[in-house]
Amino acid sequence: MKSIAILLAVVFVVLGVLYWLGIVNWFTQSGTGHAHHTTHLIVCWGLALLCLIWARFQSGTPARH
Repeated sequence: MKSIAILLAVVFVVLGVLYWLGIVNWFTQSGTGHAHHTTHLIVCWGLALLCLIWARFQSGTPARH
């Protein structure tokens, strides 16, 4: 599961950059006229951060009680 979380984090970082550069315009109605989607960049990077937190919790050591 840790490798899946890291892979998803990388995908979200790349997807955020592609949204910001205007290369990817999925889920947007603006088309090519609005090249920079900063909010999509922030959301994708937020999801990447959550995936990295998820990967950190998959450390493999059991919790002590």
